Amino acid sequence: MAIKSVKKNWGSENRNINYVGRDFSAFRRNLIEYARTYFPDTYSDFNESSPGMLFIEQAAAVGDVLSYYQDTQLKESLLAYATEKKNILALAQSVGYKPKVTTPAVTTITIYQLVPSIYNSNGNTGTNYEPDSNYYLKIRPGLQISSKENSSIVFRTLDTVDFSKDTDREIQVYQTETVTGAPELYLVTKRVQAISARVVESTFSVSANDTDYPFITLSDTNIIGIESVVETSTNTEWFEVPYLAQETIFTEVANTDYNSELSQYSETVPYILELRKVPNRFCIRVNTDNTIDLQFGNGNSGQFDEIVLPNSKNVGLGLASSIQRLNSSIDPSNFLTTKTLGSSPVGKTFTIRYLVGGGVESNVNSSTLTSISNIEFEEDLLAISDLTLYNTIKESVAVENLEAATGGRGAESVEEIRQNALAAIGAQNRAVTRQDYIVRALSMPERYGSVAKVYVAPDVELDSNKTNSATITNNPFAINMYLLGFDSNKKLTTLNQAVKQNLKTYVSEYRILTDAVNILDGFIVNIGVNFDVTVYSGYNKSEVLSQCLLEVRDYFDIDNWTFNKPINISEIELILANVEGVMSVPKVEIVNLCAGAGNYSSNTYDITSATMGKMVYPSLDPCVFEVKYPNTDIKGKVI
Repeated sequence: MAIKSVKKNWGSENRNINYVGRDFSAFRRNLIEYARTYFPDTYSDFNESSPGMLFIEQAAAVGDVLSYYQDTQLKESLLAYATEKKNILALAQSVGYKPKVTTPAVTTITIYQLVPSIYNSNGNTGTNYEPDSNYYLKIRPGLQISSKENSSIVFRTLDTVDFSKDTDREIQVYQTETVTGAPELYLVTKRVQAISARVVESTFSVSANDTDYPFITLSDTNIIGIESVVETSTNTEWFEVPYLAQETIFTEVANTDYNSELSQYSETVPYILELRKVPNRFCIRVNTDNTIDLQFGNGNSGQFDEIVLPNSKNVGLGLASSIQRLNSSIDPSNFLTTKTLGSSPVGKTFTIRYLVGGGVESNVNSSTLTSISNIEFEEDLLAISDLTLYNTIKESVAVENLEAATGGRGAESVEEIRQNALAAIGAQNRAVTRQDYIVRALSMPERYGSVAKVYVAPDVELDSNKTNSATITNNPFAINMYLLGFDSNKKLTTLNQAVKQNLKTYVSEYRILTDAVNILDGFIVNIGVNFDVTVYSGYNKSEVLSQCLLEVRDYFDIDNWTFNKPINISEIELILANVEGVMSVPKVEIVNLCAGAGNYSSNTYDITSATMGKMVYPSLDPCVFEVKYPNTDIKGKVI
């Protein structure tokens, strides 16, 4: 007898199920309604004490718990709505934001040293004595200064202090001879930025069993940053990267004589920026208890890339005695397999130097940082004729913070981490729009050269004069970046080749692959301002005119001007009219000042033709209007 399969029709496809319930009461109500609707003859006792209600309420409780965890899981997976710190940290670091466990206070340290005088036979502005340049000291980064009130608060300089460079250097006579009155010692002053930080050095070993992306945990909860990670046995340095897949980092090289033609700009560009490929690398991961982990890769540093990455020169050739494989199928994924996550630290011992400090307590008052706890010099003793005097000069170094330290605070709050991470998502650490390129150029650290004004435009947008550019041909994907900088007197000037080279290297890590960046010199148009005002009777004409000059100088402050900003003559008239005592402004005139004895820009500009409706418009070539000498180029009179 054959067995027949029987299909049972329970009628479930016609039943109406309510999916809206999300909590216990809603689940319980829906289950009761479901039983009453589809099982009216089977079960009808919905009393609180009935056995059937036990199972209904248990099912409602299970549904409530599952619904809660489902909602919570979804919420905690979204950065904007997550509440648990561990989830916010994980989400923030996954979008490239590294939360701060502490923030150091910052201040300016004034450093003093004594320098003996030397007789100058050529004379110098009426005196035959000057500081002996052989005794100018050069202090390495890492000068540590402690507070006289609390020795546990330590500040540390990050840059070299070179007294031989006249930038931000002040010299005054400190001691003179009793008989002749000739200078014996000079007091030389320099200033440098310092942060509240001290160096901690620890040794860690990675077990041979930690083969799956091993990490090292630093237990300090106020770590500012990692200074160095060195493999103890081989003295090999490991480098920090934002994420393990990044193979290149920025490195700096002192702009010395070894750097060929760029060394002539070492006064303004002390370091040359370079890109370096680093297989030995690690990234930082912040934990919920404000400690940090150093996460390493799991690659084999002794294995060559060609073992897993085919050589493009050999693809399809086969062996010398075999047939060619030009028509053979090739797995493209083989070309993407490589040790891009860095070398493994398994079985190695590391010496880690890192900076700790910061916090609210590091916001010390002025004149409290006076004790030097550590100082190192870069010395060239061959130029020193008197070592005893030289050692005395080294002992004369003194420090003081003439301004209070500010900015110190503890770890970021959960909400601050969330908001900063959301901002990092928008930035994406990439330059896409014009504003991205402008901000990226302006944010290049000053140690690589200072950029003051930036204008960005597509290569085909402007019919500009390219005689000062490196552009060879028009490229629809090229971006022209017009730049200007400041000289030592904060006057606009073109940038030297060292700054351009550093900016080219700096921007290359952020630009889109298909973009090309042409770095060009912007144009400076020097101008003068002539104005007339009438003054009410009863007012001192000289005082009113002096205030008018101050207002116009503030208006043309170079910090307020950028590329392609027009001059609004009506706005200047309104500013003058608002000066107390001014009755009317009969004349405001803008004139072009070119070359001549004032060392003005050689660019000439027809102000009259560029003026329309009391607006002086800039040229098509990106230019900046500059009043180079406000005290003499702005002239006014009372009529």
